[in-house]
Amino acid sequence: MTDSNNSEYIFKAYVVNMQAYDAGERDVGAWLHFPAKEEDIQALLDEIGLPPDATPDMYFMDDYVCNIEGMRPLLPMYGDIDDLAALAQKIHNLPPHERDKLDAVQSSPLRFTDLEQFHSYPWNTDYFTLDAEIKDDAALGWSWLHQQGLTEIPESCQGAIDPVPFGRHVREMEQGFFTDKGYIMCSGDEWQYMQPSQKPEHEEKPSLKAKLEQSKKECAAREPKPNKPVERGPEL
Repeated sequence: MTDSNNSEYIFKAYVVNMQAYDAGERDVGAWLHFPAKEEDIQALLDEIGLPPDATPDMYFMDDYVCNIEGMRPLLPMYGDIDDLAALAQKIHNLPPHERDKLDAVQSSPLRFTDLEQFHSYPWNTDYFTLDAEIKDDAALGWSWLHQQGLTEIPESCQGAIDPVPFGRHVREMEQGFFTDKGYIMCSGDEWQYMQPSQKPEHEEKPSLKAKLEQSKKECAAREPKPNKPVERGPEL
């Protein structure tokens, strides 16, 4: 096995030439770090004896090493390198605080249970709330007291307040969890399984004159029309 030192990867896969492996060769694989550039993929395919246009049925992933907790069991043995590269790139492109939030999710009971959740996380970051400053019930309790405006208490009396029960109650109510990254909980937003379509950059608003003209037309349409006089014949 060949490997290179790359500490920035999301995960790495040991890719094996399937035909050579089935023929009895065992040293026919190499490590590929993700996200992977096109030249990295081509170099990997060449190293394991596959053509540049190799399809997923010509190789398999024999092992993974992940820098995201709980992700390894969800990665496929038989998958598409391009799909894996796209997934890793999405996660790599996350802002640091959203990556910390993902790490917090994965180190809590809220962790993802299928790979599709990792794919859709970039447009669902607001599904979770992370407070990096809160890491125990006492800190959570004081935070809650501050939000309630209950901390305007003489300093001499603050020692009589035990914030832990408050924090424990809030944590149980919110179903939140403490992690190395801070306090993580669900925000209450709905999970979006499909990426929202982009909104138009600018919609031209009607001018004031156009609005007045439209208003006149609508008023005219609502006004009752006068009854047409009934035509009568000459009196006899």
